[in-house]
Amino acid sequence: MHIADSRDRVVAYRYFQPFVQRFRSCKAVLDIASGQGYFLEMLREAGIRGTGIELDAALCTQARERGLHVVNADLFTFLKQVKVGEYDGCFASHIVEHFFPAQVEEMFGLLAQVMPPGALFIVVTPNIANIRRAVGDFWRDPTHVRPYPISALGKLLRRNHWEVMESGECSPRPPSLRRTLAYAIRNLLFGRYWVGDDLYVVARRSSASSPPGGEAGG
Repeated sequence: MHIADSRDRVVAYRYFQPFVQRFRSCKAVLDIASGQGYFLEMLREAGIRGTGIELDAALCTQARERGLHVVNADLFTFLKQVKVGEYDGCFASHIVEHFFPAQVEEMFGLLAQVMPPGALFIVVTPNIANIRRAVGDFWRDPTHVRPYPISALGKLLRRNHWEVMESGECSPRPPSLRRTLAYAIRNLLFGRYWVGDDLYVVARRSSASSPPGGEAGG
């Protein structure tokens, strides 16, 4: 998730905290499209070695000035050159929607090639079932190619030796009681369109001898 304003750092920390906790057992975590580096900062505070991959040179410079390890590179080029087993965790927040399915599958496949069995992989992407995302936020970004529901991510992951462990919805800002009630009423009247801003999928690298699994639920 790219936070455009540093004043939203508190929001970013609250949003990322549950995901950081999942990487506690990892020795080295890769943060794809690390942006402002807030997730990397949180990994460092948790005592976890983190490396960011970021295509934006300016963002890389800003992160490095804060002592973070960020590589200015195309992620596909990076993954083809990374040492096998160097990372046992990967976080990819708000990146898959910038790619076509073949590119997403290539990314998942490259990660599976360089990460050991049991490695943790978390993908976060906008939730197109959220009406605000669907009618405005998502398509406002001209670099967004298409949305990926959990079912689609599950299929692409399992075809590339990742086992889906968990999936769900999340939001940068928890709704107030008033908004929660309003959402519940709207959902009751119009269907389930007021839901979490984002989707997440938690996956583990399958053992080398295990074939890809079946389809994920949506």
